[in-house]
Amino acid sequence: MVDARGLAGHQSLMSLTEMSRTGRLPIDDALPLDPSTGLDADLPGADLPASDLPGSGTILQATLDVALAPVVGGLVLAVSGGRDSMALLFAMARWAPDRIAAVATFDHGTGEHATSAASLVAAEGRRLGLTVVRERARTPAHGEAAWRAARWAFLERVGRAFRARVATAHTRDDQLETVVMRLLRGAGTRGLAALAAPSPVVRPWLAVSREELARWALLERVPYLDDPMNASSAFLRTRVRHDLLPALEVATPGFGAGMLAVADRAAGWRREVDALVDAAGATVSPQGDRATIARAAVADTSPEGRAVLWPALCARAGVTLDARGTRELVRFTTQSRRGAHVMVSGGALVLHRAGRPDEPPGDRFEVRRRATAVGRAATTAWQGTAEGLPPRFGRFRFRRWWPAAAEALPGEAPDEGELWVMGIPRDGVLRLRGWVAGDRIRTAGAPAGRRVTRYFAEAHVPALDRSGWPVVLVNDEVVWVPGVCRSRAAPSRPGWPEVIWYRCERERD
Repeated sequence: MVDARGLAGHQSLMSLTEMSRTGRLPIDDALPLDPSTGLDADLPGADLPASDLPGSGTILQATLDVALAPVVGGLVLAVSGGRDSMALLFAMARWAPDRIAAVATFDHGTGEHATSAASLVAAEGRRLGLTVVRERARTPAHGEAAWRAARWAFLERVGRAFRARVATAHTRDDQLETVVMRLLRGAGTRGLAALAAPSPVVRPWLAVSREELARWALLERVPYLDDPMNASSAFLRTRVRHDLLPALEVATPGFGAGMLAVADRAAGWRREVDALVDAAGATVSPQGDRATIARAAVADTSPEGRAVLWPALCARAGVTLDARGTRELVRFTTQSRRGAHVMVSGGALVLHRAGRPDEPPGDRFEVRRRATAVGRAATTAWQGTAEGLPPRFGRFRFRRWWPAAAEALPGEAPDEGELWVMGIPRDGVLRLRGWVAGDRIRTAGAPAGRRVTRYFAEAHVPALDRSGWPVVLVNDEVVWVPGVCRSRAAPSRPGWPEVIWYRCERERD
């Protein structure tokens, strides 16, 4: 009997079996698929019959060589201590040791098993002469999504430190489970590519079955620890693995192979869409949190084409667009004016703005991912005097303007409306922090005080940017929000001996 807790209903199961028989991809209003593409899968080993899949060290080594051939540079191996990842560790150490930049293992802090697994990885990695990076969660998270987020934050951080891509031990079985789970949750064509989608993450075992890896690990006596959570029916993946997939394979022989074929076609489709986005001149910021494209490149397509391009563009900024967000952006494409913005999945923002001097002519759409906790940490509050104002606050720089160098003359006064320059009293208690909702400031136009939010709106500062915007307070009163507003008490011209003048500059991507 199939345990259907947490799974979709009978209709979803029927669609699964139909897709496995026909190999057809799902088409919905938000993410239509052009059936004329006729794309085929090109994953390493995807064209091998089951009887020829890696069952010996020689074939496993060949599979690893093919998977690593297009990868440039070293790899950070994500090793949990389980059988599949320990097999990756030992295989890479034997057949490609020069490709290993480091071994990364994360202790989620969930109990004795998590600590023992991390200890096993650290001990075996060092015994093999490899660099091992181990970290334990300071505060244990709860739930699969939170564990995954904490683990990947760690892996990405290690990857950046070693300037290397992350490699995981996901197998063909993991791919099948992920595809089925995503379809049950209503994923469109992009989502069904699952682990085979274009990604900076390297997955050498994606063409290898879990059974074949287990056989090789047994022959090679690879040490590992079984995670007791893999047997717990409290998790959806466990129920899909042990209950749903076996039942569907019995009811529809070849179900698994059919679903993997669907995923491979979806991955090929995604690669073609990504090529179209590249050809349209899409750009990504160095931090990877913003992506832009010419408005005409999206607006000149059909509504169906926009529904394909928007998720691909958002993905460049690390934003996963849902069906509702896709429909919203399809409308926004032609109905928005310059300066308009819309919030989409996860608090991300899409802005219609003018092109900058260093960009091609014409308006552009810009996708901005919500600022992370790491980004916000760079805007820690500071307190002191005007003499010691920090030179940097998040993406903003403060430069002492006068009195400073001899060439900075008092007569070079700013315009009355210059809001990026201000004189700060020497003798006051100065505080610098990020803007918070409810901040008020007294200006010449509003001597009784007015919310800074209204000045943000007048300055066309998008909501997504405001949380990290600097606010200067003197004696606990807001006197300056650079580029946005300035207190009525703030001197507008230099030459006041009791003030120090600063100019604030905002960094651009």
